Amino acid sequence: MKNAFHEAYLLHAEYTNNRTKHFSFELRNGSQFDYLPGQFISMAAEFGGKQVLRSYSIASSPHHDNRFDLCLNIVPHGLVSPWLFHLQPGDRIEFCGPFGLFTLREPLDSISAFIATGTGIAPLRAMLQYLFQQPGAGPGPDKEIWLIFGVREEADILYRREFEQMARDHPNFRFIPTLSRPGPGWKGHTGYVQEQIGRYLGHRAGFHAYVCGLRKMVDDVRRQLEAMGYGPEAVSYERYD
Repeated sequence: MKNAFHEAYLLHAEYTNNRTKHFSFELRNGSQFDYLPGQFISMAAEFGGKQVLRSYSIASSPHHDNRFDLCLNIVPHGLVSPWLFHLQPGDRIEFCGPFGLFTLREPLDSISAFIATGTGIAPLRAMLQYLFQQPGAGPGPDKEIWLIFGVREEADILYRREFEQMARDHPNFRFIPTLSRPGPGWKGHTGYVQEQIGRYLGHRAGFHAYVCGLRKMVDDVRRQLEAMGYGPEAVSYERYD
């Protein structure tokens, strides 16, 4: 049943910057967990005798080994994220799902633009892994794939090496990180994602955008794309607040 609870065990976790952590979990004992790239889970934890649920996008493409990744920021005065940040390898979590309709369109459009800020990169990483890392898969050379990723500082570019390698391996994939607070040594794009959308993604046929981040960014990007001539059917989005 879709809403039944699953058990998973932490394989490893590591800080990606001073407030963000990447987690890898594994289901055991023959348990099966199927999901689509872009979907999320609801994790359950108990505090003071009450069950608390928190939703987190899955940050990895479906694996045959029943592993999945999460990527999230710590909320210092929250309940669930500090508990998660203190988990050790082998510790158990419970969750239900998958949920959500923020998934890849089939067939893939001629131009797919993935647009994220912060940990909104999580479901987009799952989609891009699915497109480029599955055996025998991958968009044809006639498909353009863009990732425009906005963060504050260079240290906040989550999964940077992975995306840079993806761009080296696939000439039809463009990775555009952009910093709103660049340091003196930064030589890449600066400003918000909206500026890079205007620079690179003018009105073109066969376009679809996948947008994920905080509400203000998502709504701003949707308005910008509409002003550029794209209808609502050209945008899929997920908001984190």
